[in-house]
Amino acid sequence: MKTNEQILAAGMWLMVAGAVLSALASACQSQSASVTEQMPRAVSAVATDSATAAQTVVAFLTWYKTHIQAANQIPLVNQQAGKPYSVNLKNGERYLAYLKSSQLLTDTYLNGWRTFFKERQEGFRLTPQTEGPPTGFDYDLVMLNQDVDMQLDSLNTLKIKQVTVLKARTTVTCVLFDTYEFRLVRGPNGWLINAILNQSQE
Repeated sequence: MKTNEQILAAGMWLMVAGAVLSALASACQSQSASVTEQMPRAVSAVATDSATAAQTVVAFLTWYKTHIQAANQIPLVNQQAGKPYSVNLKNGERYLAYLKSSQLLTDTYLNGWRTFFKERQEGFRLTPQTEGPPTGFDYDLVMLNQDVDMQLDSLNTLKIKQVTVLKARTTVTCVLFDTYEFRLVRGPNGWLINAILNQSQE
């Protein structure tokens, strides 16, 4: 027969065990609720990022449609009768500064074209050209084709095909006659375009 002390000890053990099990159950429920709350927030954040990234692409294309004529009035190539072509690097800087005024492009994107201008200048030096469309400048540098006016006139037909968000980087695939891949990075005030690829011309 159990003594009173043994019965009391057993009762205390059951109380402690019950308290531990209750705490564990409460913790599991709390963790489950926390995860349940976090999942919609994460999904919502991704959806918001996707939407704002796509909006950035549309905003830039809208800006470019309005400003393309002014941009194209900056001559990037010196073309004088009887003289070899050369890149006007000073005007190249003016052109890039004008694109930068959209506030939707990264310095990485602009530096890519700055490098291109220098490479083309070296190309003209090594292989002089005196007639015909200047090599490398016979298409629109932003949209990377020769049908840019028709494209921008049809901007309302733009179709966003896919938006892929990966932390601070996003890829927006869209169709405006040609298929484009816009690569964006997160800036201090929102998404910025870091690269524009015309997949139809590759």
